Amino acid sequence: MTKSNTHFKFSNWKPNTKPVPNSKKPIDHCAPLSESERFVNLVDRNIDMIERRGDEILKNIKKHDAKLKGLGVVRKLGFANRPRPMLVKMKQITFPITIQRDEKEDHIVGIMTQYDSYYYGMPLAGYDPLKDMFAVDEGQQRLLALRDRIRMGLEPDVAPDEWEDHEVCLQVIDLEVKNGVVDYSPLRIRFIVENDRKLKVSEYDKLKNEIHGKLTDSPNTETLPEYERSAKRYLKLKNKGLTPVDSTDEGQASKAGAFGAVRYLRNKKLTDEDIDDIGDFFYKHFRHEPLSDMQVLPVQWLHKENKNYHWYDSNDRKKVAEFEKFKFNLNATCAIKNDFSEWEYFSRDVWSRRMKRLKSTGDIPPEFSMVLLIQLTQYAGYTYQGIDPVWYSAYTDGVSSWDILRQEEKDLFV
Repeated sequence: MTKSNTHFKFSNWKPNTKPVPNSKKPIDHCAPLSESERFVNLVDRNIDMIERRGDEILKNIKKHDAKLKGLGVVRKLGFANRPRPMLVKMKQITFPITIQRDEKEDHIVGIMTQYDSYYYGMPLAGYDPLKDMFAVDEGQQRLLALRDRIRMGLEPDVAPDEWEDHEVCLQVIDLEVKNGVVDYSPLRIRFIVENDRKLKVSEYDKLKNEIHGKLTDSPNTETLPEYERSAKRYLKLKNKGLTPVDSTDEGQASKAGAFGAVRYLRNKKLTDEDIDDIGDFFYKHFRHEPLSDMQVLPVQWLHKENKNYHWYDSNDRKKVAEFEKFKFNLNATCAIKNDFSEWEYFSRDVWSRRMKRLKSTGDIPPEFSMVLLIQLTQYAGYTYQGIDPVWYSAYTDGVSSWDILRQEEKDLFV
């Protein structure tokens, strides 16, 4: 049993629409930078680290040396032992297959498709003096891509049938011969070290790079489509008090207007219209809180359900106003749990309890958190007629969400 729309329990709720102080906003690392801020010279970068952490560094080196000694490995030091760039004919290259990942054809096709000589990074290799060959331990896929671009006639400075004599630049170390056998262990160690050392580029760092690619590097000229899209969406969010942040940085991700769900900004799951809807939904109701994941795809879902239902008409001011009231009341109901992050946690708990009662293990549907909010808003006294009524009875087969709420939880809404 629900109340009539004239007795909505949370009708007195008011969102905090006061300006958010700068001290409570996250740092905006995507904002355009001045020329003086864009670069840090080597002579200035982190110059005090060895004073601050010198003892720690020496302790780690001593520990690592002991480990190497136990393995019978001698550390190679000095300029002469550093990898050196060498021009090598492609027919002189070999791949030690036990020091490589398997080749991935789709990855190679992707490299061939997007190939640009500016971005050809030197593969790593070791020179095998017995074979007189260069064994590549890092860069197999890009060499295969380059080889087949040549064979397809896609490279301007070499004929397809001359690919074997085409020279490429490798970064080479010399392998030693021990008891008549070439020692490949430096490549094996390097294969692990190189791949373990690499920091995965996060979605946040990719987005930041794309935004600066437009706003910092090309503010007045057309640039790459992905740069244009990311910058456009960033500006839309900023206009609604939202700032992209690294979701792993808890200090920033917990601040007002922190947008940690940046993974959705770089793909096609969201349209520009979705970005507007999400920004508006946030700014009108909870601008003093960080944006929750629930305020992304579930809010997108909510707007699509509304727009696709036959009742709604964007040219009818009364219906548009009623949809705005619906969103306001959803936020008012959510406020009983403080914010959308807490509501999302509450929704997962409700789903888990429902599955336990049903003796099932079904995964929580992506729209469930919003459906629960809609249903409990109805229990609080407000029903919106602009979405399909099926959502008011969704996920009630056998046991409804209301059925499994404890009495003190029910009392919050009725």
